[in-house]
Amino acid sequence: MELYYIIFSLVLLSCFFEKAPNQIKKRVIIIWCIFFTLFGGLRWKIGGDWEQYYEHFIRSSWNNIFNYDRYGNGSETLEPGFVFINVLIKSIFGKFYIYNLIVCAFTQYTFYKFSYRFTPQKPILMYVFLMIMVGNYFPVRAGLALTIAFWAYQFIEERNLKKFLIVIAIAVSIHYQCIVLLPFYWLNRIEFNYGIYSILYAVFIAFGYVFQSYFIELTLLTGGDIAEKAYHYTQFETVGKTGANYVSWGLNYILTIIYLYFYKKNKDKFSNKQWINLLINMAIAHSLIYVVFSEGMGDLTRLATLLIPAKAILFVMCYLYFMKSKYGIIRIMTFTYVFGYLAYQVSKTCDWYFFEEANVPYKTIFGYNLL
Repeated sequence: MELYYIIFSLVLLSCFFEKAPNQIKKRVIIIWCIFFTLFGGLRWKIGGDWEQYYEHFIRSSWNNIFNYDRYGNGSETLEPGFVFINVLIKSIFGKFYIYNLIVCAFTQYTFYKFSYRFTPQKPILMYVFLMIMVGNYFPVRAGLALTIAFWAYQFIEERNLKKFLIVIAIAVSIHYQCIVLLPFYWLNRIEFNYGIYSILYAVFIAFGYVFQSYFIELTLLTGGDIAEKAYHYTQFETVGKTGANYVSWGLNYILTIIYLYFYKKNKDKFSNKQWINLLINMAIAHSLIYVVFSEGMGDLTRLATLLIPAKAILFVMCYLYFMKSKYGIIRIMTFTYVFGYLAYQVSKTCDWYFFEEANVPYKTIFGYNLL
């Protein structure tokens, strides 16, 4: 697993290039984009659910886009958009590694564009945050859907409902979990303060299992495939997903308090106050989803990943704000916290229960005579 720790440690150290000229910063990000495209695209027989995704690629056809039987027993069908992408790439290129390369390239291009779109002053820090917190270096269905959902943030900021709905529809056609992002387009006017958020956070921690039961009831009311899949995640939990991570709970709480402080101090300076307020609300929702589901329904914490882009934008904006402080101690504390927070997340890179079994040793197509 040392390979993965080394790679992400180097990714973190890339932040020191933020003081370099813009052309150098751009080249640093592009080099990492190319690296992760090849690293994830050329892998073979490693990664989460490798055999399953390879089988999907082989079995998908133009005739089963809308009724692809995921497990071969009629219990569940796959989202048609995901099947369509598999069929399209297979029909044109015929190779699974080409599919992986295309998905990885799209993910890296999205991260690159997102970094320069929302935080052009610190694009490397944004890219590093996304790679460490989201990962997505080995393509899976949920990761592809999340990557598509990234593009919805631009249209939320621009208040372009039509384009937002189109992006969400495409993302949902890949993975139904992306429907979670839909209501946030309209949640830009609700404002929280430290006290209300702290109380809300404590209540969600204390009554997490109660909220889980309400979630089960809501999923049953929706009906259809979405309800069946959501209910499945409430009843079964992947080994290694079980149990609360109290350090992460604490870090999420502290970060959200910092975001609220940042919003309060700069509220009258923002040209688009409602956009920043919405990002705050999404960060709050991320932390609440995490505390509710991490004990008992750990697989559902993946819903919170759809809100990580909001946290990423706020994270970099707050870094820029505090690093402009006239007090040296504030700047030192800011840099120490940011670097320490990301270093802690790097240390968790390989803590998934089946990580070593699924990803070690790293293998590529070149060892299987596939070219």
